[in-house]
Amino acid sequence: MNRLVILIVVLGSLVSCRSTKDLPAEQPKSGTQNETVKPNGNGSYNETYYLGEVQLLDCGPVVQVSAGEKKTVFSPVNLDQKFRIDKLRLKLKFKVLDEKATTCSEFLAIEIEEAFAVR
Repeated sequence: MNRLVILIVVLGSLVSCRSTKDLPAEQPKSGTQNETVKPNGNGSYNETYYLGEVQLLDCGPVVQVSAGEKKTVFSPVNLDQKFRIDKLRLKLKFKVLDEKATTCSEFLAIEIEEAFAVR
């Protein structure tokens, strides 16, 4: 009985002491609920498409972007006139600029690379 307990303890120690380099690397999953929209002030566009909703405010059009449970409002500098419809849902790729918007100054400015309407 003692030998069995010792064997279990030794095997348990060996299995639990695996180094992290032996474990497979965990790949980030796009579109998960933990994903957030992060400003990428390095001048590059996000590689991910985000869902957004156009809102027409007194200061101009803004886009509320959803990333999982988190929603962030941005002011686009180049929103096409055909997308300036209140409550229009968009799928878009964009770059967060390093400055606040000029029209709706409480929101970060974005430059839209690609956008199309979705249902």
